Amino acid sequence: MPLFEGEGVDAIEWIAARMQMRSFDAGENVLADGDPAREMIIVLEGEIHLQRSGTDRILVIPAGQATGLLPFSRMRTWGARGWATQPLRLATLDAEHFRELVYRAPVLAQKLVSEMTDRTREITRYEESSNRLLALGKLAAGLAHELNNPAAAAVRSSARLRELLNERRKYVLAFRTTVLPAEAREIMDVLGESIHNCSSSPGLIDPLERDDRESAMSDWLESRGVPAELASGLVDAGIRPEQLAPLADYLSVEMTTAGLRIFTTDHEILCLSRELEEASQRISELVRAVKSYSYMDQSTVTDVDVEAGLDATLRMFQHQLKHGVHVVRDFCRRLPLIRANGGELNQVWTNLIDNALDAMETLPPATARKLSVTTLLERNGILVEIGDNGPGIPAEVENRIFEPFFTTKQVGEGTGLGLDIVQRIVRNHRGSIRVTSVPGSTVFQVRLPLHRV
Repeated sequence: MPLFEGEGVDAIEWIAARMQMRSFDAGENVLADGDPAREMIIVLEGEIHLQRSGTDRILVIPAGQATGLLPFSRMRTWGARGWATQPLRLATLDAEHFRELVYRAPVLAQKLVSEMTDRTREITRYEESSNRLLALGKLAAGLAHELNNPAAAAVRSSARLRELLNERRKYVLAFRTTVLPAEAREIMDVLGESIHNCSSSPGLIDPLERDDRESAMSDWLESRGVPAELASGLVDAGIRPEQLAPLADYLSVEMTTAGLRIFTTDHEILCLSRELEEASQRISELVRAVKSYSYMDQSTVTDVDVEAGLDATLRMFQHQLKHGVHVVRDFCRRLPLIRANGGELNQVWTNLIDNALDAMETLPPATARKLSVTTLLERNGILVEIGDNGPGIPAEVENRIFEPFFTTKQVGEGTGLGLDIVQRIVRNHRGSIRVTSVPGSTVFQVRLPLHRV
């Protein structure tokens, strides 16, 4: 085995004398997640399949490789489940022999340390990728939800708009065979212009007053032999019976009905065009937010507006924030631009806001949830505070929350790398991060220097 190449016979004999041999059948469990880790395992024949809790990734340890507890490792329990997929033979060395192993087999010890380092690096890289994908998936789902609303509104409005244009064409054709008196044409032009200037009248009228107007309009229409069903649309268009009375003196009932249908159709067309404009603007704003959040079309390190990045990140969480979360923005509004990686800083804000929202999910349903985002200009840098009114971080684990793979979330809900990534990004920007937490108030403080050295 390459693992033992370079070691002397005496060292190998010493190791062999202290190893225990174990055999397993295909499908048999080798180790269980959470059990104490007390030994190094060397695969002699077959292979071990390892799977961490909450992931579907399987790590294969083939014959000739070591796994389990290695010298200088701080592992205390198995972090994965292991099983045999074929007949398996192992050699195990208890941790009580590790100290002597380092002196008797220094070449092997060096290889095991390198193996442990490589393994940690690989797992960390994978978990970081999983953590980013998890955050990206949540943001993508929220963004899809936010885009779906205006997109669906635009589809509905455009379909209805097409129907109305076809209807209006039929009503207009009815007037082509009729010569309108100049007085009637003038009245219709004035009413058409008033509709053009009308904006969202239903929402501006008191419901009781609107009912009175609709009732009066319905009575007037019935007295002229015009369908009363037009009353609601005419009231929405801001037209009153006294404005229509002169028109009815010049037109027949059929022409009056056609003219009024043109008015109600024009008003609905104007409202739909306004809805299409608002939906398009909302989609455009979301696209701008994504570009700002991801710093598309910009170099890695650039002049960054921290408050703009916080705003963009909050917009990415809009689908969660609008459901019972009160956001308090207390921005300085005079922060200078800093040289930074904007995308990485937005990842910091994403992880901190996501953690805050998750923490507040545990509050009783009737409890108000508050997310606070504060920025301050200090003497030598910028301070960003992100706080929530969740239950707080237990005192016994507060000093461990930045440790890699440590998480207080349920199995499968977090990788335990979010705050580790945050800390490394902040340190890479020559900044610092700290947390203060009591029940009902948790605040993360991120300090970034004005000038990176």
